[in-house]
Amino acid sequence: MKTSMSIVVVFFFVAFYAISAASLNPEETCIRRNMDRSRPPSSSLEPNKSMFDSLRDTLCRDMGRAVMFYVRINGKFPSHYVKAMCNVFGNDEKKVKEYVMEKWLGGSKLVSNISCAIH
Repeated sequence: MKTSMSIVVVFFFVAFYAISAASLNPEETCIRRNMDRSRPPSSSLEPNKSMFDSLRDTLCRDMGRAVMFYVRINGKFPSHYVKAMCNVFGNDEKKVKEYVMEKWLGGSKLVSNISCAIH
């Protein structure tokens, strides 16, 4: 019983480390990973995904779902997500709005509520 509990604790520690290793803000990490996926693949063959990459992908999907549900309920992005987008794009509001229009369904409605100056 103690062995299985220690495995679970180690797994959660590894998951936490995998998310926080790239950035202190997991939303920023997920936005950057999402942007990287939209670029054409490199000419070299990509090796199989590691366990950490799969875990990050899962957690980014979950974070994306949480943001999506927030948007459905409130009709705007959560302020921490807007702040993360602004940080990723260097407070360039035009780039943030382009990203929202390209990646988010119904982006034209969401763009009006985005301002990097407030965050």
